[in-house]
Amino acid sequence: LSDAAILNFGADKDVNLTHVADTGLLLNSSMQFQFGDSGTYIHQSADGVLDLVADSEIEINATTVDINGAIDASSTITAAGRIIVDDATEATSTTDGSLQTDGGLSVAKSAVIGDDLDLLSDAAVLNFGADKDVNLTHVADTGLLLNGSMQLQFRDSTEYINSDADGYINIRGATGVDLNIAGTDV
Repeated sequence: LSDAAILNFGADKDVNLTHVADTGLLLNSSMQFQFGDSGTYIHQSADGVLDLVADSEIEINATTVDINGAIDASSTITAAGRIIVDDATEATSTTDGSLQTDGGLSVAKSAVIGDDLDLLSDAAVLNFGADKDVNLTHVADTGLLLNGSMQLQFRDSTEYINSDADGYINIRGATGVDLNIAGTDV
């Protein structure tokens, strides 16, 4: 019944619970609360570090799990629902913004971008098609390069601009081609 009472366990009293007045119970040192067997336990592995350890899985069932602090995951994170990032930090480089990855980004469905899309490297390539047969390449301080004899098409495949040989530009139209110079059709 006294504050700071100690309950000792073991022949040499190596495990003990100490009453902390108006706070709770304190398990000594790096001792463990084990569940089922020695492979599933809770303990303090270092000062300020609480470890939840399980042989295979830790399951948390709650309507909401509120985590206040950084999350450091050393393996894959899988979510069956949406992942929502409410932070509105603007991205200005590859190392800031609300969502940042040090590797590639794979998206199986359509991507919707609400503002600008910046390709920040010189010679960046925007590929099109399952086999990436059509691409636009950034040419530093010059413009964009459409690869090979690919076409920039208008309306359908009969109206297009392309280059089918080095030094030649083709402007094709099914019915005609209008060049408007200072309001005059040529």
